[in-house]
Amino acid sequence: MPRSQQRILGLVLAAALVVTSVSDAAEKRPGASAFLQSLIIPGWGQYSLGQKNSALLFIGSELSLIGGILALKSYSASSKDDYIAMARSYARVEGEHGHDFYVDLGNWLNVDQYNEQRLRDREYEAMYTNRSDRWQWDSDEHRGEFKKVRIRSDLAKNNVVYLAGALVVNHVVSALHAGRTSALREKHLSGGTSPLEFDAVPTGALDGIAMRARLKF
Repeated sequence: MPRSQQRILGLVLAAALVVTSVSDAAEKRPGASAFLQSLIIPGWGQYSLGQKNSALLFIGSELSLIGGILALKSYSASSKDDYIAMARSYARVEGEHGHDFYVDLGNWLNVDQYNEQRLRDREYEAMYTNRSDRWQWDSDEHRGEFKKVRIRSDLAKNNVVYLAGALVVNHVVSALHAGRTSALREKHLSGGTSPLEFDAVPTGALDGIAMRARLKF
């Protein structure tokens, strides 16, 4: 499995564990409904609580991240098509090949130079021996251009992983924010109590008292 796919799989598994644990905890606490709403769709819980500005912030972040992921995936795929076409046109590459082949293709002018280096390093298993694995660039300029396009494609693909991570973070932060906001509201409204309380405390003098105000949150 490619390393980028391994990172995505690990991210999904970690997100699943986080979602499961925080969901179980949320069900036992005030604000669970808003928490779960925003865990599913960032900003949903805030909207249900009447916090439209916060809702717009989280849903806007969500849409921006999704748009970025789709744009990067499209760019990566398009660039991959471009560098494969260049390999066929300028290096006489035939057939289908894996990612490692195209990395080697961009680093060596032809397959013979590559295989000679592998022989010197005694890395026999890394040699290309099939007829379909041969290549010969028509110029070093085209090889360098191919390498730049291939690297841009890989970078775009790798950045998808980081945006996916940010997407998970946006869900969790939105859920925590909505849950806490809802819990504080329920706490303040329960029993008709006010978040602002006044009480009388002795001043130390025999005939004196003082008023004290406390804001609970």
